[in-house]
Amino acid sequence: MAISTITHVVLTGGIGSRLWPLSRKSLPKQYLELFDGQSLFEKTVARNENFSSKMIVVGNIDNYKMSNTIMSKFNKPFTHIVEAVPRNTAAAIAFAAFASEPEDILLITPSDHVIEGSDLYDTALQQAIALASKDYLVTFGIKPTKPETGYGYIEFEYENVIAFHEKPNLETATTYPGKRKLFLEQRTFLF
Repeated sequence: MAISTITHVVLTGGIGSRLWPLSRKSLPKQYLELFDGQSLFEKTVARNENFSSKMIVVGNIDNYKMSNTIMSKFNKPFTHIVEAVPRNTAAAIAFAAFASEPEDILLITPSDHVIEGSDLYDTALQQAIALASKDYLVTFGIKPTKPETGYGYIEFEYENVIAFHEKPNLETATTYPGKRKLFLEQRTFLF
């Protein structure tokens, strides 16, 4: 069996609608330099660069130049997959998987998340990489602090996912935070 390479796949899709008018199609939120002169995209790359030896950026044609400008700050080669027509997360992951070696472990992250607690993140990522190297699919989530209708939920027991629950209505989401075995879906995967 070949030694696995960790490939960080950064998903950069997005049209800038959530932080409008600050963000917009020509400058989606992941490229706004709101964090001491850094964007969420840049923070995503920096947060994960020590865990990976290869990198793939997947995004639409509108984001291509902004991604390349930020990537020029890093001394790390990368592959840029440009979607001629924006698709969805599954298509972006498939493009990255086809561009990777069969034994690669793919660390797939969105480019627009704020993650605090770098030590906790690093520990969780090391555990996830260990599981992924044993052919497990790994997903991350966060513990909900209030009912959320904008995210799906991951139901789990120990390290096993029991079910994914799509974005619930408010009545259903209200029943979730009291349950101990649910995390909000965060779309960070290793496989």
